[in-house]
Amino acid sequence: MKPLYFPYTYITEPVAEAVAACFGQFTVYRPLADRLPPSMQMGVDKDIIEIRVPLQDDGDALKAAAESYWQWARLHTGSPGTLRTSLKTLTSAGAGLDTPRPSRIAADVKERIGDSASEKTADPVLSSRIFLYFAQLFDQQSREVDRAMMDSIQKEQDLIRELKVEQDDLAAEFEFELQGGQNINSSYLISDRLEAWTRMLLNDSRPPPLFVTDSSSVLEQLRDRVPAVEKIADLETNPHSDAAPGTGHSQLVSYLDDIASNKWTAAWAERGADITIPGAGDSIALQIYMAPGQNCLQFFSRAAGIEDSGADLRPVEANSVNTLIALVDA
Repeated sequence: MKPLYFPYTYITEPVAEAVAACFGQFTVYRPLADRLPPSMQMGVDKDIIEIRVPLQDDGDALKAAAESYWQWARLHTGSPGTLRTSLKTLTSAGAGLDTPRPSRIAADVKERIGDSASEKTADPVLSSRIFLYFAQLFDQQSREVDRAMMDSIQKEQDLIRELKVEQDDLAAEFEFELQGGQNINSSYLISDRLEAWTRMLLNDSRPPPLFVTDSSSVLEQLRDRVPAVEKIADLETNPHSDAAPGTGHSQLVSYLDDIASNKWTAAWAERGADITIPGAGDSIALQIYMAPGQNCLQFFSRAAGIEDSGADLRPVEANSVNTLIALVDA
């Protein structure tokens, strides 16, 4: 059982390393089979990221239509903040405005592939893929901006230390630790991200019962919408463990696989206390939450507010009866 990263289709290298330290290899969705960013390709090459595209059809038409919208966005919003403005426009534009919403881009895609029903029926799945395509571009752009800013701040702090020579206790109070992991814009349009990502999940032929995120905002939203979600474990990697590499990963995943397939009892909590997760460098905090009595399709449909999704009709991996969510503090 591999955990599935959510609700993003772009992941930074530090976050990928943190998730891999806890679980080994994990899966990331992509809305279409386009070229991966270098940081994600490194994760694939290291065999810690598995890329899955739940819907392979009309990828070329989707990308062409999305790029057409990108050109429209550049003309109407300008370069600064284009992706942020474009994402907001995609979700809020009124039907009377001359704005290519995801549904209109989806109709264009269906026309390009010869679907005569494109103007009669909306395609929420295709619209979601278009939204996620822009969301991942936005996340990647935000990450690059964050990295450039951190590099600039680090150089500034290094220069100040070199010029002053001696330690300045007053100046030290204004220095801060540079964070290189989570994207600070990951909470932007989180409800729309969750709904769009869930539509991808509903079209996955082999969804797992275990999901992982590094966003506390996402977890808070899930718990607000599905109050039955409860924390069942607080764990952390142990950089000083003597366990063989990979042993902790299989032990943890096996434990969570058993929980997903069985009714929760106090005995499971006692077993979880004995789990050791070998890890490199600093320890990584890991919180495990459970949605009891709901498979992943039922749970995420309810959390995303998607009605009549058919989630009750489809089987999921290992006949799981519970959905598990892991929050990695990277």
